[in-house]
Amino acid sequence: GLGSSVVSKADHMSDLADKYKGKSDQELIAEIMKVKRTLKKDKAQFEKQMRAIKAMRSMMTGEQKARLEKLIRLLESDD
Repeated sequence: GLGSSVVSKADHMSDLADKYKGKSDQELIAEIMKVKRTLKKDKAQFEKQMRAIKAMRSMMTGEQKARLEKLIRLLESDD
């Protein structure tokens, strides 16, 4: 049911966090740019993902929000 879906998503997020742990900001930006190119191929999916990212702001500290805003600007830029 719903519980197993939530658990598998949490496990996936934990795996992703481990994958990027210890990487420099520049390495993370390079990864983000790769993901951005893939996501922008499907505009509807990209918009859905951006809404989800923006919704996380309310759960963050000031420093986290500032980093998230930087990420949002990077993802929404046209380059």
